[in-house]
Amino acid sequence: MPAEFDFGRSFTFTQEDPDWVSKILLGGVAALACSLLVGIPFVAGYLGRTLVNVAKGAPRPLPEWDDLGGLFHEGLRLTGVYLVHMVGVLAVMAVLFALLFLPLILSHSEDPAHALGPIGVLLVVGLYGLLLLVSLATAIYVPAALVRSALSGSFAAGLEWRENVAFIKANLANYALSLVSYLVAGFIAQFGFLLCCVGLFPAVFWSYLVLAVSLGQTARLAGLSQRLVAPQALG
Repeated sequence: MPAEFDFGRSFTFTQEDPDWVSKILLGGVAALACSLLVGIPFVAGYLGRTLVNVAKGAPRPLPEWDDLGGLFHEGLRLTGVYLVHMVGVLAVMAVLFALLFLPLILSHSEDPAHALGPIGVLLVVGLYGLLLLVSLATAIYVPAALVRSALSGSFAAGLEWRENVAFIKANLANYALSLVSYLVAGFIAQFGFLLCCVGLFPAVFWSYLVLAVSLGQTARLAGLSQRLVAPQALG
């Protein structure tokens, strides 16, 4: 395995597996099922196992699709970690919005600018700006929580925010490259529409794999796999 972050290999890891086409097509089916919610744990579980395999240095990190029960169980844990963070962010923002618009509700005014006043309007603009910043910070932070939860096999590890932030700070360059690789893969995946949408879901699933492989590289180079990895997470 490379001794430093290999940006290009994040995009080619999948093709090194002789069964990569069938695995990605099955992943595309699972990604399609995400629209019905039932596919989310399977996709999350598969990505989690891929991440762990890369972190452990497996030459062919793509797991098989033959353990659906295990994938569902592991994916359910990762989905829970993600939802807890999203619910927490939404709850905080909802409280801020409620406090800001409380004068408007109590005044029963049809003119929001009059009810809030000039300072209130500025607060609304500032709140929207804060919302964008919080959304960006969440998008940067949550992958670290998922990495630590996947490697440890623990739900609680995904909520250890100090350790999660420390992981990001200690591996800032590689972590940033991981997120950039996903942005590039997401852009490439949009061309799945060129295949009349038939290739869209496998392409989207592939872009998720790029992120999993990139984060796995970051964890391996940080030595996080030796400290956190759960043997049952391998597959």
